[in-house]
Amino acid sequence: MIQQMDVPRSVESCLQQLAQARDPDQLLTAVQAVAETRHPATIEPLLQALTYNNPAIFEVAVQGLASIGEPAVQPLIDRLEHFDYGSRFQGLRALLMIGDARARTAYEYWLKADITPSVRRICIKGLGQFQDMESRHFVARALSDQEWSVRYCAIGTLASWGLTAETRSVLEPLCSDPERVIRLKAAQILASS
Repeated sequence: MIQQMDVPRSVESCLQQLAQARDPDQLLTAVQAVAETRHPATIEPLLQALTYNNPAIFEVAVQGLASIGEPAVQPLIDRLEHFDYGSRFQGLRALLMIGDARARTAYEYWLKADITPSVRRICIKGLGQFQDMESRHFVARALSDQEWSVRYCAIGTLASWGLTAETRSVLEPLCSDPERVIRLKAAQILASS
């Protein structure tokens, strides 16, 4: 934890502004000011901002956490379990933007554990950063997800790694998927090789 004496007065002022915000406009302005500091002392307030159920605040908080970078990774990972699905999605977005390998296990876990398609899709995108067999395995398993948008995202991620014989073998069965958009996407990728 960062000691109080390590926090510049300008950051303290922004944090105080956030603590005193009383309406959505004040809250957005305060979160923007906090995010713009890019100071590690603002990680916790930005994580809290991910719970405010306000799309504009979500975006500012995600950008702020991403701009802080590496120091925000472990606090984000630790908080994912305590977030609702919307906040979890935003937290995973921030991790994706940071691009730190420590998030890998979070992507793997929430791809399997979360009931929300948007969370599973962002996990696939996160795993897309790691072009190795383990990531391919997790993404390939998502091709059997019941939600078509998750399967679609998995197809795109696998294709982005290049069309290998193994990738072809997992995509070919999707040419007879019940969802037309999945059949078309799989056929398009297979035809492009």
